[in-house]
Amino acid sequence: MNTFFPWRPPLEENWAARVAELEAIAAGGEMPDYAATRSVTNQQLGPRQQLRIERLGKRLGKIKGNGFTRIELGLLGNRTLSYLCDPLGAAGLARGLLVSAHEAPYDGVAGFAFSAKNCFERGLDAVLAVLDESTLQGERPLLDRAAEDEAVQEAERIASAIAEAARSKTGCPAIIATLPPCIQLTSADIATPGSIARFRLRVNMMLGDGAAEGRWLMWDQAALASRIGIERWFDPIAYHSAKVPFNVELCPLAADNIASLLAAMTGKSARALVLDLDNTLWGGVIGDDGLAGIRIGQNSAEGEAFVAFQNFVLGLRKRGVVLAVCSKNTDAVAREPFRRHPDMLLKEEHIAVFQANWDDKATNIRAIAEKLGLGLESLAYVDDNPAERERVRRELPLVSTIEVGEDPSFFIDRVAGSGLFDHLPLNCDDLARANSYGGRAAVAEIRARVGNYEEYLKSLDMRMTISPFDEVGRPRIVQLINKSNQFNL
Repeated sequence: MNTFFPWRPPLEENWAARVAELEAIAAGGEMPDYAATRSVTNQQLGPRQQLRIERLGKRLGKIKGNGFTRIELGLLGNRTLSYLCDPLGAAGLARGLLVSAHEAPYDGVAGFAFSAKNCFERGLDAVLAVLDESTLQGERPLLDRAAEDEAVQEAERIASAIAEAARSKTGCPAIIATLPPCIQLTSADIATPGSIARFRLRVNMMLGDGAAEGRWLMWDQAALASRIGIERWFDPIAYHSAKVPFNVELCPLAADNIASLLAAMTGKSARALVLDLDNTLWGGVIGDDGLAGIRIGQNSAEGEAFVAFQNFVLGLRKRGVVLAVCSKNTDAVAREPFRRHPDMLLKEEHIAVFQANWDDKATNIRAIAEKLGLGLESLAYVDDNPAERERVRRELPLVSTIEVGEDPSFFIDRVAGSGLFDHLPLNCDDLARANSYGGRAAVAEIRARVGNYEEYLKSLDMRMTISPFDEVGRPRIVQLINKSNQFNL
């Protein structure tokens, strides 16, 4: 199971003892420490450790306490989803969530979507619908485009009914899973109207469009299955004998993937990426090797990997993730590649906070969080040095330190696979967020220079405009509500 989560740190030697302490606290009816619980669950767990964390998650779900965000999740499908319930509880702990999953009666999709009855008999925070193709497909003779169009429209009608039922019966949004890819007969299947492969692609695009329009949320099961491989994802024996939609052994991975979406719904995704420099954004040590000696660009496979990673990081920034630098280095030396190296994609203007000095990394990360006005839990940290990663994990357990390894070829896979930057459909405010945080950091520096707080406020020359809620502002209002966990009252 370790290979499922390569972005997590290896299991600690004293892991069992640490979990035993948390279990003892929970057995006494108290909620254990939030940071400590997240730390022990966010490691490369084997099957035994996974079961132990699943039991801990079930126990913590019955205890009142602060820290974790509670999620009541309904599971709806025409196949068996009970295998997901306990893994979802374990996956939630690693992301600061207490997830209680409730499975609807078997094959209850039509009853939930089209009858007046609420099969969950409770309020929920979300309903996850994992639908088998048999629920959606109509008659689709090969080469009959009109019949295929009608089948896709019928699938949209079912998705819309599920979303409306979730809103009206449970007061929550629906999360609809995309259809996993199928084993294709030929390469021409995608070009053949009426084929299973083409139908699934069209349904998934329809689900994506509906999510973009705000009609429902989407769990991209298809993307996860493609990453794993369809032969590994789909277990035909279990599918026919136990009616499970995917390999039961992959439930922890599927649960983690779903939990990353739930974290995005509740404002617990990472908002900032903190980057080391030497051997993280380029090969070599700028202070020792000089500008001409660092390895980046088209002159080597390693240099190309660093360029690819920088391009990926820029893509995160375009999605609203704020970037910061945390380096043990002389400031002027650390900035030189950003200013003068022709193959650097990242520039100084992309970095909201540039923290390069000889203080320890934990101290500098705290300073970055303060300048950005973010909690430590909103920060993800990337560093090629395992000793630095371990020290940050120990001193700042709320910071998500990603186990990227030392080979830059794997940096993108580890950061993307972590799910830390999962998000809901983007809007214009999201795209502008990185710049806004950069402005916030600049304001913090101005404030430090001004000194007097009242003079600082006057220097901002702020104006307030008050207006009623409207359709244009509604998405932003929802975002602010979801971010209420950051309010400092």
